[in-house]
Amino acid sequence: MPYENHLVFGAFFGAFYSMLLKRLRRAGERLLNRLKVNELASASADLRCWLESDFGRYLLRHERHMLRQTLSKLPGYRLLRLGLSEDADTLDCFDHIHRFSMHPSEFKAGHGAISSYTELPLMSETVDGMLLHHALEFSTSPRAVLAEASRVVMPGGHLVLCMLNPYGPMGILKFPMQLFSRQAQYRFHNLRMSRVIDWLSLLNFHVVEIEHGAYNPPLNSPRWVEHDSPWERACQKIRFPLGNIYMIHAVKRVPRGIKTTAPVWKRAANNGYRTSNGIKQACHDNNSSSNSGRNRPNNQAFTSKTLRANHESS
Repeated sequence: MPYENHLVFGAFFGAFYSMLLKRLRRAGERLLNRLKVNELASASADLRCWLESDFGRYLLRHERHMLRQTLSKLPGYRLLRLGLSEDADTLDCFDHIHRFSMHPSEFKAGHGAISSYTELPLMSETVDGMLLHHALEFSTSPRAVLAEASRVVMPGGHLVLCMLNPYGPMGILKFPMQLFSRQAQYRFHNLRMSRVIDWLSLLNFHVVEIEHGAYNPPLNSPRWVEHDSPWERACQKIRFPLGNIYMIHAVKRVPRGIKTTAPVWKRAANNGYRTSNGIKQACHDNNSSSNSGRNRPNNQAFTSKTLRANHESS
């Protein structure tokens, strides 16, 4: 009887242990899924609702102000926008004649095409300027998106990146909000500015300018949409590098081979042509050849007679 009790207890403990492991595994999978970054096409609806909130409009206002103030006079004819914003106000910050955008899932009319950001339906080196409006941090493969943007931008073209700062207020709250909420705006890649600059240097981009902005905490305050707080003005005055967003302006530089040694000029061969006017010295050559032909038999006859006289005397 005690042996049967031990068997029952062992079976019960094994079933309980296996059930506990399954629950822990499921909880770990749910936790990892919250830390993953979803595809932009599937998360664009939630991100659009977030951009329409007070804090989203606050970020857009500061980004447009930075674009108009420093980057509105970029040279070129074509400008392509990739990212979250779907309105025309962001494109109107630039003076390019042909301004268009692409989006993985279209909500509003006006996009040039619906396409994945890793496979753009454009030929290489066809765009003078490109705006990546939070397209890197909200993509599953940021390096692939940046490489595709580098392929499309022509040599000497301009690339503008609007990024969320991982050391800003929103970046600091990212991990706690990912664990305890399911808000789509906190599921992005923490891309440090130095890391993005390294990627740009590998793609032959030269960073020209870096700007920071939007220093208020991620709270829905209607007053921040229209007016800056004293904290905001103080941080802008000292150019504090820990804002919610940072902006990178880079120019594509394609290296080309430069010869450092001077060309070696070979001396012209004496083949009967003048080096000055290229006229053949026919007369001189004919005279020299005829004289040599006439003198050759006489020389041979003189030589034979001399040899015979020497032989007879000996």
